[in-house]
Amino acid sequence: MPKVTDEHREAMRTRIQDAALTCFFRKGFAGASMADIIKEADLSAGAVYVYYSSKAELTLDAGRRIMEQRAAELQDFGSAGEVPPPQQVFPQLLNTILHDTPFAPLLLQVWGEAAHSPDFAQIAAEIYNDLIERFAAYLSVYYQRGAGLAEGEAEAKAHQIAPAILAVMQGAIVQTTVLGDESRGRITSAIEALLTELVD
Repeated sequence: MPKVTDEHREAMRTRIQDAALTCFFRKGFAGASMADIIKEADLSAGAVYVYYSSKAELTLDAGRRIMEQRAAELQDFGSAGEVPPPQQVFPQLLNTILHDTPFAPLLLQVWGEAAHSPDFAQIAAEIYNDLIERFAAYLSVYYQRGAGLAEGEAEAKAHQIAPAILAVMQGAIVQTTVLGDESRGRITSAIEALLTELVD
């Protein structure tokens, strides 16, 4: 029997995740079943369940993958010699998320499901906590290199500010999803102005 490589496993997971995201966008999280996802992936049920035992597990993995792709920019900024300021970084990250349709509407569905589903609440909490840590790591580097704060002070300030920035980003995603793409410029400009005041 041929050996299954790590590359093959990763490709299969990505294929299943992509199928799931397509189904979630089309039918919503609650409306999309594992049978829908299996059909969209054009795989057998057995092949899918080798990698994911439930829709919740699959959703969590897909959510992590997407957020890791988007948040990778923060790591790049943090590793650069000159760290750009938050009022530049976070509006840029927001525009990246909003441009990646249907990702923003899917986020709203996750938040909505989290209000009454323990599985989705766990998914949302894990993604939120991961994002807050990533935001705080970038902010700590910025405060040290860009603002000249000592490491301890920079880390404390970064962890204090990061949840507020995530809340602002969430609100921006809600507004642009509800009000339409034409509101994006106004909202990102407002966030830039707010962060200029917030992080100084």
